[in-house]
Amino acid sequence: MTGAVKARPRRREAETALGASFKGAMAAVRRLRGRDTQRHGELSFAQYQLLFGLAPGELSTSDLAVTADLAPATVTQMLDSLLAMGLVERARSEVDRRVVTCALTERGSEVVAERRKRFEHRWQEALAEFSTDELATATAVLDRVKTLFEELDVEAGLRPR
Repeated sequence: MTGAVKARPRRREAETALGASFKGAMAAVRRLRGRDTQRHGELSFAQYQLLFGLAPGELSTSDLAVTADLAPATVTQMLDSLLAMGLVERARSEVDRRVVTCALTERGSEVVAERRKRFEHRWQEALAEFSTDELATATAVLDRVKTLFEELDVEAGLRPR
């Protein structure tokens, strides 16, 4: 019984530390997204998110908004500029003419490949000290945290079940 009593505070400390790290990571992403829009002449973090969302293939504008975690109106505006840069193309769906689909152009695919190459090295370097099992555990923890927030979203009535 003594071991169980001692384990609870350590568990709470570990959960608190995880929460703080998660909040810190989310804040860093928000800061990156906020500051990144101030670099004129370069693609923003959010624009890259859109391009990466299209890397697997063609998506509808609404599916792309979900993938990039952006409002549909924001996606439409961003697509206008990416279209002007020659990185994406739009077309009406052959199945449902009301749906607009988006896809990367050849140049857009090259931009995504170049960015992925630069980022993957940094990602691998940042995670190099962790074992495959540790990464699998971290993935499971983050998936559970994501589910928690999605459930809170549904409970608050912000997202349909």
